[in-house]
Amino acid sequence: MNILSHSRQRVAPTVAAALCAIGLLAQAFLPQPAWAADPVQVSRYDDADAYLPTAERKNRDGVRLFLRQQEGEQLFKVMTPRNVSVDVVARIPEGADIGVVLLLGGTSVLSIVNDRLDRSFSFQPRSRDYWWANNMATFLVDAPSDRLGKDGIQDLWWRSGPEHAADLQAVLDAIGQRFPGPLVIQGHSNGAVSLANVASLKAPQVKAYVFSGPAHYKAGTRILTEVDYRVPVLVFQHRKDACSASDSGQTEGFLQSLKSDTRQIVWMEGGSAPISGNCGPFAPHSFFGIEKQTIDRMATEIRKFVH
Repeated sequence: MNILSHSRQRVAPTVAAALCAIGLLAQAFLPQPAWAADPVQVSRYDDADAYLPTAERKNRDGVRLFLRQQEGEQLFKVMTPRNVSVDVVARIPEGADIGVVLLLGGTSVLSIVNDRLDRSFSFQPRSRDYWWANNMATFLVDAPSDRLGKDGIQDLWWRSGPEHAADLQAVLDAIGQRFPGPLVIQGHSNGAVSLANVASLKAPQVKAYVFSGPAHYKAGTRILTEVDYRVPVLVFQHRKDACSASDSGQTEGFLQSLKSDTRQIVWMEGGSAPISGNCGPFAPHSFFGIEKQTIDRMATEIRKFVH
């Protein structure tokens, strides 16, 4: 028997095992893709219980204050490169030819219970069915999973920054996989800054931008006048909007500061007496009592530019 050959036979498996162990150890230290770990998640702050009872007592005109998830709507989760998830509540009516991406104001934290939209009471969530009646799909975008606390994404510097941009790009990509048609970005109040961040991405499927009660008269909003929108921009404003961040007296100047060849103000009037603060959800700032008229007018103006 060849002693040297026998020795090699015994050593070979040992060496192979050692190399395998080294490989596994090295792999453990390699950068892992974002989806390899659970997304960063904080507890969701839902202010419906704290806010709605008082509003309901004051609501003498019986205006709808919220709209829970409806038949045909689906909630899907988008993973972003930051290893966070973003909930999107979507409905694509049969034959819908335009999709509207709704970027919320305030904290942007939706009321979601057991993966279903519950009692979100701001302007866009409570009005989304009026878009469906205009043959448009809706995509209601939540705050990212690492910013679901009480402050949400009120920080406008963060809204205008690269982390939010990365989340928004992932959301647009996910929407594009579900809806191949043109998109319109609709940003309300603080959502105006998120809208501008989308504009900085120059997404080809976005064909128009619609501001409503844009929060432009405060710190952290410089991106609004720096970005090139490239496509038509509509600004919807209530004549009696007294919110300090979007006072109607400043709207004309805001419009002129926007970098777009096609830009237009649409003034709205009327509605119910306010039952919240000037910047709140149930005031002229949020088109309280004229939600349907406002969305119908938005749809009409959008169709002048998006076909």
